[in-house]
Amino acid sequence: MKIIEYYFKQFRTIALPDRVYLKNKFIRNLGYQPNFKIPTSLNEKINARMLFDRNPIYTRLADKIKVRDYVIERIGPHYLVPIINTYSHPDEIDIPQLPSRFVLKCNHDSGSTIICLDKATFDFEKAKQKLQFHLKRNLYPVTREWHYKNIKAQIICEEYIDLFDTQNPMIPTTCRLHCFNGQPHYAEIDISDTKGNEYINVYDTNWQLQPITLEDPNTPELVEKPTQFENMLQLAAKMANGFNYCRVDFLMSENRLIFSEITFTPNAGRIPIKPKEWDYKLGALWP
Repeated sequence: MKIIEYYFKQFRTIALPDRVYLKNKFIRNLGYQPNFKIPTSLNEKINARMLFDRNPIYTRLADKIKVRDYVIERIGPHYLVPIINTYSHPDEIDIPQLPSRFVLKCNHDSGSTIICLDKATFDFEKAKQKLQFHLKRNLYPVTREWHYKNIKAQIICEEYIDLFDTQNPMIPTTCRLHCFNGQPHYAEIDISDTKGNEYINVYDTNWQLQPITLEDPNTPELVEKPTQFENMLQLAAKMANGFNYCRVDFLMSENRLIFSEITFTPNAGRIPIKPKEWDYKLGALWP
């Protein structure tokens, strides 16, 4: 069924131009009429970038393999998860040669990640089927983010790194730093509790909680500033230097930061920002 759905989306790119598709999705998801030609809100400007800005660096940095060279250039290799190997096809993966725990994913899309916590019980056939599907799946027909269109699909095998202390009642796991003119302004923090509840808090660079919600609610209690927060702001500024807007994401623990991604079109231009005036407030920071 997934492959049939994907083929439908491929056909839809011919029948429904990007501008029409993105406008319809924008109204359905965000509830207001966008202006992509003279954008003012953050989401409008992201969509305008998707439609009109063809900077090839977006494709380079969307590739999970090629972006590694950029990370090394800007902040060094320490913040990268070590790669065990790369493959063009699942049949190339030599499971006996892999460690007991590892991560498989594709370099060209999202949603393909497979985590192996115990090789002895790992269902490789199921993993192989998932990887085969994702290798055939180009993200452009799904989201209309053009910069994914020409990435050569490959499989990455990474070392498994456990960053998180599950005994901590409120665990900051991912930090997404929204950067304007090469500087971080707001930190979108994913937080999980020991019961599996998920929250998103937005802070300024002084760790002041902002009156804004995204997909998940704010935490019911205060969260202490992570020990790595100041370092993360400095790293994000180095990564974002030269861009009028991007989002730089890190995974974090008390003692370590891991680069996750740099994205130029977060949520494909449909970030659920509430209250709505914050969509325009953030957009005003993007020159």
